Amino acid sequence: MRRRAAFTMVEVLIALVVTGMMAGLAYAASAAGLATQDQLDRYQDGAGSEAVVRALLADAVRHQVTGVRGGSDVFVLSDRVAADGAPADSMHLTTRGMQAPLGASDAWAVDAWRRGDTLHLEAHPLAEGARATGTTVAPAPVRARLAGVRGFDVQLLGRGPVAAWRPDWPDGDVAPDAVVVTLAHAGRPGSRLLVRRGLERAP
Repeated sequence: MRRRAAFTMVEVLIALVVTGMMAGLAYAASAAGLATQDQLDRYQDGAGSEAVVRALLADAVRHQVTGVRGGSDVFVLSDRVAADGAPADSMHLTTRGMQAPLGASDAWAVDAWRRGDTLHLEAHPLAEGARATGTTVAPAPVRARLAGVRGFDVQLLGRGPVAAWRPDWPDGDVAPDAVVVTLAHAGRPGSRLLVRRGLERAP
């Protein structure tokens, strides 16, 4: 009597284990790729995390254009309070960022403001910078949003050795020496960001 060829239970179990491991590895690889792509998409769409917003603000403030007396505005601060009673300042500055995405040469116009419970940050390359470097295609604007922000307060350090911190900035043609940004969050402690202009040149 001939025996029929068939898989043993051990062989079936081994095949199932190997198949499960391969499927798990494939899923992990695809999930990692999707997560990375999702982060890139959210960054491009402007739904950035606080770390992204803080990094963009720090780079913009640290490398902002110094400006000259009587020249065009390089730093404008609107010190105001929202309808809910929380600070809702808005800040505009001209910068030459040193790291991506603000680049290392072209000038950028950067705006940060609070609307509702969201902090918005937008950076647009200035046409003068593109022409000065001989580029024909300007970089794409950078946009980031941070939800859950109930307060956006900006304090500025004036120019000179005896300068003091102040909540306003009347001299738009020159940049302050330092900027402190205080964010009040919904349901968690607030955070502060202190940035000195030109830190690598003036410790």
